[in-house]
Amino acid sequence: MSDPAARRRKDRWFIVAMLSPYLALLLFFGMAPVLYALGLSFMDTIDWVFWGFTNYQFVLQDFRLIESITNVFQYVAIWLTMMLVGIGALSLMLDALPDRSATVLRTSFFLPGAITSSAIVILWLFLLDPAVSPYGSLFEALGWENRQQVVSHMGYPMVFSLMAYLAYSGGWIVVIGGALKGISTEVIEASRVDGANQFQIAIRIKLPMVWRSLALMAILSFANGIQMFVEPQLMALAGRQYSRPDWSVNQLAFQYAFNLGDFGASAAMSTMLLAAAIFISLCVVFGTRFYKMD
Repeated sequence: MSDPAARRRKDRWFIVAMLSPYLALLLFFGMAPVLYALGLSFMDTIDWVFWGFTNYQFVLQDFRLIESITNVFQYVAIWLTMMLVGIGALSLMLDALPDRSATVLRTSFFLPGAITSSAIVILWLFLLDPAVSPYGSLFEALGWENRQQVVSHMGYPMVFSLMAYLAYSGGWIVVIGGALKGISTEVIEASRVDGANQFQIAIRIKLPMVWRSLALMAILSFANGIQMFVEPQLMALAGRQYSRPDWSVNQLAFQYAFNLGDFGASAAMSTMLLAAAIFISLCVVFGTRFYKMD
């Protein structure tokens, strides 16, 4: 008969061996850069002297910061609404289909996510141009004659939200679909016996049972959304009439670092952005009791 203590020690070493590659990557490419940026935020990177909170005071006094924060939160609010409503509805509808049809459709939704964000921005530059867009007739009916008019009427937050939704929705549809497939068939059959129709099963049975997956999607999407950079930056390269190089907070930090050469101010803004993302995500996690076992 094997020793239980020895078995527990063996299990512990196995867990450590499985986690060690991830922990090494987290340390060198996650924690180390954050700690370096935190230290850099207290320094004058020109004379390399300790400045205390001077960099933080400097960036907080920038008149562009409030506008950038407002832009980002408008974008995040629209994008999260689209993600929660759109992905939740699509996942529930796909789960009601036969397995083969649902698999084909999930794959078709997932494929756009394989395209990088930069390529999606280039694609959208064509989609927003009435002269070449497949939606050109719709834009013309609305009186939008060129790309600049389309972008200005739709608004930057809506344009960037559509880009992000196209890029990330497919992967989350697969994840939520997996969570729905994990629901016991006995629960679904019992609901049908009680007289519930497909809509009632989806809203009252399936949705409450996968809320943690939707909450995880919201948390990760929020953390990713407030750090947006690629979409407005590439749109700004196409012309200032399509976006500004300081539209988002991350772009503003980029401006400090590579246009002004002030890496201390850039690090200060980046660490404040990271702190805000962690704080709000923790509020959501503990406010929803995300890790509580049912």
